[in-house]
Amino acid sequence: MKKIPFEQPSIESETAESLSAKLLQVSSQLMEANKELKRMELERREMLANISHDLRAPITAIRSATDYLTSGNVLSDEDYRSCLNLIDKRTRFLEEIIQDMYYLFCVEDTSKSLNLQTVDAAIFFEEYFYDAIVDTRYDNHDMKLEIANDLSIQIAIDIPRIVRVLDNLFTNAVKYSFPESSITLKVTQLPSENYILVSVIDNGIGIPKEAIPHIFNRTYTVSSARTPNSNTGSGLGLSIVKTIVERHEGNVFCESEEGKGSCFSFTLPCIK
Repeated sequence: MKKIPFEQPSIESETAESLSAKLLQVSSQLMEANKELKRMELERREMLANISHDLRAPITAIRSATDYLTSGNVLSDEDYRSCLNLIDKRTRFLEEIIQDMYYLFCVEDTSKSLNLQTVDAAIFFEEYFYDAIVDTRYDNHDMKLEIANDLSIQIAIDIPRIVRVLDNLFTNAVKYSFPESSITLKVTQLPSENYILVSVIDNGIGIPKEAIPHIFNRTYTVSSARTPNSNTGSGLGLSIVKTIVERHEGNVFCESEEGKGSCFSFTLPCIK
């Protein structure tokens, strides 16, 4: 039988030290990934606990109003109107929470790609602003637009998603400011980066310094005592903003001072 010569595999040998270093690096990465998964799971549980708590109050109120209406007692027209108004208000609040939860879960699903369209940034934000100022929600506010006349930038965005970002930020500005106060939409190009900066600025009640790092978390809830109209909403609006912006490869942040107002900003990459 003919003897076949053994050929050394053409694979560069590695020292025990280099293999140990790689193993240590992989182990470190797995530990970090595990920490992130645990953090996300804890955040998910806290969010569900908060939402469960928020759902309990309106359901209890609706049940009490329904029991009162069906109690068999003689009720005045004012009693009927009061109960029906309560049921309507609480039902709308429940709808808002459920819709925001569903929307957040949808935008967090990265298996579903964004429907990106190329648009002129200045035209897109101008059109949004002029559509917004005819909305009755902003009737009692001084609406301002600041976009440079020479801004000529193309951006690729999922239009309904970015409209949702702006809606949430504008609604937030109204919620935490008083009538006759100003709300400004400002769009600029960052000089040293290939991004635009979009800001929604109000001169409302502002946010405590210690709360700012947490306001985009799904588990953060603002006390109703801090809102001029005592209406806090579902608490998921800013988390939705953060998720949508980050899926567009942008960042979102906030600057605020109590008693002076807030500036919520996000970046979007420009098309080169």
